[in-house]
Order: sequence, then structure tokens, then C-alpha cells
Amino acid sequence: MEFHRFTLKHVNELIGSIILCSCSLQADGQLFIRQRIRHLVRAFTERAQRIRRRLELPPTPSTVSSDPEDGNDLRPPPLFRRLQLTNCESADSSTCAPVAGCHSFWGRIKSIHCNRTLDPQRYEYISWLFVVMLCYMYNCWVIPLRNTFPYQTAENTPIWLALDYSADAIYFLDVAFIKPRLKYLEEGFWVADLSLTRRNYIQKWQFKMDVLSLMPLDLLYFIFGTEYLMLRIPRLLKIQTFWEFFDRVDNMVSSPYVVRMARTLTYMLYLIHLNACAYYAFSTWKGLGTNSWVFSGKGSPYIRCFYFATKTATSIGKNPKPETEEESLFMTCSWLMGVFVFAILIGQMRDIVVTATRSQTEYKKLVDEALEYMRCLNVPNHLQERVKLWFTFTWEQQHTLDESRIMDTLPHKMKTDIAINVHIQTLSKVQLFHDCDEALLRELVLKLRPVIFLPGDFICRKGEVGKQMYIVKTGQVQVMGGENESEVLATLTEGSVFGEISLLAIAGCNRRTATVRSRGFSNLFVLRKADLNEAIAYYPDAQEILKKKAKQLIKQNADRERNNKKEQEMAEVIIGNRVEAPETPRLVHTVMQVVPANSPTAHLLKYGSRSTRRVNNTWLNCAQPTTENQVVDHVGVPSKLTALCRPMDVCNSEASHQCNHASHNSDQMQVKIINSMPHIGNNEDNTFQCMVTVHREMSQ
Repeated sequence: MEFHRFTLKHVNELIGSIILCSCSLQADGQLFIRQRIRHLVRAFTERAQRIRRRLELPPTPSTVSSDPEDGNDLRPPPLFRRLQLTNCESADSSTCAPVAGCHSFWGRIKSIHCNRTLDPQRYEYISWLFVVMLCYMYNCWVIPLRNTFPYQTAENTPIWLALDYSADAIYFLDVAFIKPRLKYLEEGFWVADLSLTRRNYIQKWQFKMDVLSLMPLDLLYFIFGTEYLMLRIPRLLKIQTFWEFFDRVDNMVSSPYVVRMARTLTYMLYLIHLNACAYYAFSTWKGLGTNSWVFSGKGSPYIRCFYFATKTATSIGKNPKPETEEESLFMTCSWLMGVFVFAILIGQMRDIVVTATRSQTEYKKLVDEALEYMRCLNVPNHLQERVKLWFTFTWEQQHTLDESRIMDTLPHKMKTDIAINVHIQTLSKVQLFHDCDEALLRELVLKLRPVIFLPGDFICRKGEVGKQMYIVKTGQVQVMGGENESEVLATLTEGSVFGEISLLAIAGCNRRTATVRSRGFSNLFVLRKADLNEAIAYYPDAQEILKKKAKQLIKQNADRERNNKKEQEMAEVIIGNRVEAPETPRLVHTVMQVVPANSPTAHLLKYGSRSTRRVNNTWLNCAQPTTENQVVDHVGVPSKLTALCRPMDVCNSEASHQCNHASHNSDQMQVKIINSMPHIGNNEDNTFQCMVTVHREMSQ
């Protein structure tokens, strides 16, 4: 019993200790968790602050900010200026301040003493590479030349030594001061720290080759003499400079094919040069003029040997036959070099020429295929000539027929930058896009497509459904109107825009209101409605702005047309067209025949009602010859005034004259002849064709 009590007591103590231990573990765990949470909160806070500082930095070259002072003025965004400034700041961030007058030659020389790194893509470094490359070419050509041909004498040895050591000095400057300062790329960033650039150069195999090229074997001149030029062979190890120069120039110039051909020709000429030196050395060893194969010793040694080496390397033949085994072995090696090495070099030159003319070859092939296809369809010759003219002009302007194929190989960001540089000036002239978001404009510039029109081509016709907007880049286009679209209403020049309203789905405004024709060769940019809808799909604010702007332009055009119409209506018409009098109904003629001539009814039918002191304006059209009485009856005036309708009293009686204005006053009646045409018949009492206005005042 006591044992059980003792055991139960120990068990209770054990359970209590376990509970206390677990409580302490829980407290430690909670403390650990709280510490970890605080650490995570602190880490997230620091990260948020870093992101906030990054967002508050000036815009990077990939963003474009508009001018806050003038939001409507869509000038080219300062993207490229900021890019240049950013590159300059990043280049100079870890370097010293620029030396005063650094843009001058001596300023650049002085800047070497500061801790300044060099950009391997700048023209300054390329120019230095050119100098070092010339020194390398000097050593390559002169060392075998002076070692074999007798061009170094005791008199000109100091000159040769001065040239040699000048080249060595440039080698030393390149290894000690220029190459250690070149920036390099590491993980996508330019490293501009001088200690890092120096370490990077030392770790390259190029540094080891450059050091070996400066081995001072020239000190052995004191033992072997200055004639032993083979001691300068290590100078040829600096071939990396030769390759680097041509590679960088190839990437910089606009026509790299010329550089590649020059490089290949240099290889060919140098191999011929080495073969010429070897031939002269072999002839000297065999003895000059000992047989017909070796050099005879007559004439210029280098020119004769160079000619022999050229014929041998190119396998032209007609060289003297070798007479000994050594001569045959030499000729065999020369021929093998000509067959394999020169075949490779000539193949490279062929590839360079084919690559340089590939676009032109494809253009000619496409033109031939198009013309052959039109001949199969029996297309008229004049239309074939227009197609050929379009191909020719397009090639001369763009040197390509499909620029989208070239642009598609570039990243989207780079294509956008190129399009902004080319098209932003043109797109900024469109009033429809003045208030749009700049991001939308960056999308629209990628949608512009160049189109070339020939003289007389119709760009759009009146009544067509507008699906494109046109911007004139070069040339002139004419807005046609009038009968048969033959009247030129306006001429649009560079920078003009037409058809922009039809891009938006506004009811009643999607039809062309005029015909536009190209006056000469015109280069236009085209923006299609589908491309615009695709671009503004993600810009709802821009859609509202464009619709509002389009409605404003429509209203302005309507007001302008209304004002022009009012001005035309208010214009004073001096001489109007003759108005034909309406034909008298037959019933009136019947009544006139029935009623007496002197009755009030006949008088009323002839003259109508008369009011007291009113002015009657009556047009008289004497188209047919009438007598005086008939004129009196028609006009309703006394017979003594009928002479006013005769040409003798109004104007000259010649039939070729016209009487435009004449006024006569007689007995409370004024007759003003507005226009008249003499009509002289056989009867002298005949009248003439005229239009008169009768101003007559009558009392009741």
C-alpha cells in the first residue's frame, strides 16, 4: 500500500515536471515565433523602402515623360537625351571629374593620368586601336622584308631602328595605360572600377601575349648585330589588336562589307608577301642567277619576287620549271598554299559579295517574278510599266520591299525606340492624338506603315468607306472636286493629315468626302482602323478623348462649310442667268379670244391688278421679233416709249455689240436694261433680245 502511494507520488511529480517543461517549451517557441515575425516585418519594411526609393528615382531610358508645361504640344519625347545623360552619368559615376579642356587633343592626353576608364565602343579607343594596328602591320611587313632583302644598310640603319622603337613605345603604352582601363561587361552591367578593369585585363590570355610581344630580345643586337631581324619576331604576337580593330570597325561602319573585303585582301597580300620573301631567300641560298628558275638579280628584287609569288599562288602558271629537287619542293608548297589557302580566301570574298548584294538580288528576282506573272495574265503594257516604276522607286527610297521583316527580328522595346525616332515627328502633327496618353502613342508608332504612290494614283475616292488615315511624309497630294473630279480644291504637302476622322466609329462620318490623288511620287504613312482599335483597346480614357476630339473636328468642319456657303450666297451677282418665263396656260389664251379686247376682264388678264403708288418690277424677254404695238401691249407702256427696246436707241446697232446697262426716264416711267443681245432681222422695226426691269409709278 505504501509502495503504491510512493509510486503515485513520483508519477504525479513526473507529470508536473513534464507539464512545467512543456509550458517552458511553449514559451520559448512563442518567443522564437515572435522574433521571427519581427524579423520578417523588418525585412518587408526595408524591401518596401528600397522599392519606394527606386520608384522615386528619375525615369529610366525605357520610359518617356511628357512636358508638363505644354501638354498639347506633342514634341519628340526626351527619351534619347535622357538616355545619353544616363549613360554619361553611369560612365562617370566611378571615375574622376573631367579634366578642363578634355575635348581637345592635349586634354585627352592629360585625362590619362586620372582614374578614368575607357569605353571600348567609343571613337577614341577605335582611333587608338588604329594606331596600334598600323604599328603591328609595320612589324609584320618590315621584319621579313629586311631580314631577306638587302634594304637595310649601314646608312639607313638608324632610321629603321627609330621606327622600330617608336612602334615598341606604342606597344608599351597600349599594355601599360590603355588596355587596363577598358570597361567590361559583367552580369549585364558595365564595370568601370579601375582596379577591377586592371584585374580583368591581367587575367586574360591577351595580356600574356602582349607581354610576350614586348620581350626585349633586341638586346641581343649587341651580340648578333642589327642585321639579325629575326630577334623582333615576338612583335608579331600582338595579332589580337589587328583582329579587334577590324571587328569593332565592322560593327560601327554603315557598310561593313568594305571592311571585310579589306581584311581578306590584307590576308592574301600578306601571304604573297611571305612567299616573295621566301623565294628571294631561297634564290640567295641557291645563288642568284645560277639557273633559269631562281631570281636572276636583275631589276627590283622585291617587285620581281612579288610578281613570281603572285603567279605561283594564283596558279596562273608560265613560270620557269624547277631544275632541282629543292626547287620542286618549294614550288609544290607554293602551289598547295595557292590551292587551299587562296581558295578559302577567295571563297570568303565571294560570300562577302553575295551577302552585300543579297537584298538587291532578291529585289530583282521579285521584280522578274511579278512581271512574268503579269505577262501570263496579259496585263496591258502601260500597267506593267507602272508596276515596274513602283518597284524601282520603292527600292531607291527604302532599299527594301518589306521593312517589317527586318524589324520583326528586333525586340519589342527596341522596335518601339526606332519607331519613335522615325515617326514621332509625323504623328505629332495629327490633332486627333494631341491629348492622348503617351503610352498610346508609343503603341501607335509601331502601327504606321509606309506606302508609296506614283504620279496620278488615287489614294482614296469620294464615297468610299474610310478604313485608313494618311500622313504625308514626302511629296504632294491633291484634293479633287467639281465635275468628274477634275478640279483641284487643295494641295497637301509634307506633314498634312487626312482621313483621321474616319478611323473612329462615329455614325455618318465613315465615308470619304473627297477624292485625293497623288501629284507626284508621294511617300505616305498609313494607320489602319483595325490597328487603332487594337491599340486603344486597353486605354478607355483615350477612347473617350479620341471620340470627343473627333466630334469637335467634325463640328469645326461643318461650321467652316456653313460659313463658306453663307459667303457664297451673300455674294452680289451682277449679271445673272436669264430666267425663262413660265408658259401661259391654254385656258388663258381661250378666255382672251372669247372676251372683248377692251373689256375689264381682258385688261385684268393682260396687266393684272394695280395698286396705288407701287413699284412694279417686270422682266421683259423679247426673244422673238415683235412690232411696236405688240411691245406696247406686252410691256404696258405708251407707244412712244417702245423705241427704248430698239438697239439703235440703247446701244450700237451692230449685231456683235452687247448692251449691258442703259437707263431711260420718260413720263413717270424708268426702264433699266440689265442685259441685251441685239437681234437684227429684215424688218427694221424688229426688236432685239433683252432683259429689262421696268420701274413704274402709277397713281390710282
